[in-house]
Amino acid sequence: MRSGLRITAHFWDGNRFPAYTYDKISIGMIDAHAFAGAPQAFKALDAALDSVQKYLPPGGISRAELYARPHRDETFCWDEPYTLPENLFLAWQRGAGSRYRDMGVHFLADNWYWDPLAAGENVLPGKHAYSHVNAMSSAIQAYFVLGNEKYLRAARNGFDFVRAQSFATGGWGPNEEFRKPGIGEIGDSLTKTHSSFETPCGSYAHFKITRYLLRTTKDSHYGDSMERVLYNCILGAKPIEKDGHGFYYSDYNNDGTKVYHPYKWHCCTGTFSQVTADYGISSYFHDDAGVYVNLFLPSRVTWKRGSDRVVLTQQTEYPHRPTTQIEVAPEKSGAFAVFIRIPEWAGPKSSIAVNGKRAETSPVPGQFARIHRTWKKGDRIEVEFDIPTRLEAVDPQHPKVMAAVHGPLALFAVGEIPSWVRAEELAAVKQVSAGSTDWQAKTSSGQFTMRPFTSIHDEHYRLYLNVES
Repeated sequence: MRSGLRITAHFWDGNRFPAYTYDKISIGMIDAHAFAGAPQAFKALDAALDSVQKYLPPGGISRAELYARPHRDETFCWDEPYTLPENLFLAWQRGAGSRYRDMGVHFLADNWYWDPLAAGENVLPGKHAYSHVNAMSSAIQAYFVLGNEKYLRAARNGFDFVRAQSFATGGWGPNEEFRKPGIGEIGDSLTKTHSSFETPCGSYAHFKITRYLLRTTKDSHYGDSMERVLYNCILGAKPIEKDGHGFYYSDYNNDGTKVYHPYKWHCCTGTFSQVTADYGISSYFHDDAGVYVNLFLPSRVTWKRGSDRVVLTQQTEYPHRPTTQIEVAPEKSGAFAVFIRIPEWAGPKSSIAVNGKRAETSPVPGQFARIHRTWKKGDRIEVEFDIPTRLEAVDPQHPKVMAAVHGPLALFAVGEIPSWVRAEELAAVKQVSAGSTDWQAKTSSGQFTMRPFTSIHDEHYRLYLNVES
């Protein structure tokens, strides 16, 4: 035996998730090049692709196909090669080289995912929820790069199928799986699992696909959906602990609580960090016509319009108070449009004023309100939302199991929770005081407290109540 022999294992040897891991590395390198001005990032990206290429699955194959291949144990079948095209196409668009475009095409999951979705076939039931919503961003990038309308149809249809089986919070995928529609499995999950929505990962995927679809279609319903997930899911997640314990599942069980996942540094610790960047980049958009206000957050955005700059500063306590104020400050006075998203739920008393005077544009629920004028520094837009409370059934098979939703906020019962409540009593729930995060619902036998997800800590809670008409 020779002494001093050193054997070094390759990073990818025995790696259970080469596609998933490479995708995360590539995101870092692409963003480092684009946003940190790191000139060596593409060299590192090329090296990473060179090192992993022979370890990747042979194209964007499904999990069923992964199971059919030889594997050491079940966990080796959980890789996500069908999510790769998004960032491969992004790398090509940002100048990394044609090999990334070619690989993006190679990993498109046409035969088992995009073709049937584009044809209107719901192939989601039984599939892993997060990764297959995340993959929808690959379809949009394929549409951007290849110009094939099929991929846009697939993404839109797929997202419609997701919304059709979402909870009142906007979350989806109990036990990380899409369910067969029409048999009441979403409602059944309220008594069968505490793992209702994979929150940081799911919110990350949800933000991306709604942002892409909103940019592409200018359909404000995607902004409504994004907003619902923001306030009812990710903003209510427990913070990541220093030792790596993180929040994983939102719990919509009839006896729900917030807990940390027992494992450290799981997938949701990474996507939690990623989705926080999306709050800002999803708040505003622009095109040649003007600037779009999508989310109502305390924020400031600078928009470069031709050779001039326009700064928008938004001040608000929305959704706990039903107003927002936006100051428009162009470097030079100029004519352009500001578009304000009017949520589909907005009531008839919603209004828009400019500099204290009612705007000529009447807000229409489910559309962007267009305010076109010659803007000067210091102009103010004031929006007041008429926010109704409505009741939403968990699914059609459980029509009397309902959640109270006030505007974008799903309300959770805490404390002493009644076994049932009348519909008119639940719909009449009121804030304790203006701007409060505590709500009170009065019943014939007393009252109980409700709170949004962001204001729930360690107490037990319940999202869906048994409702009698």
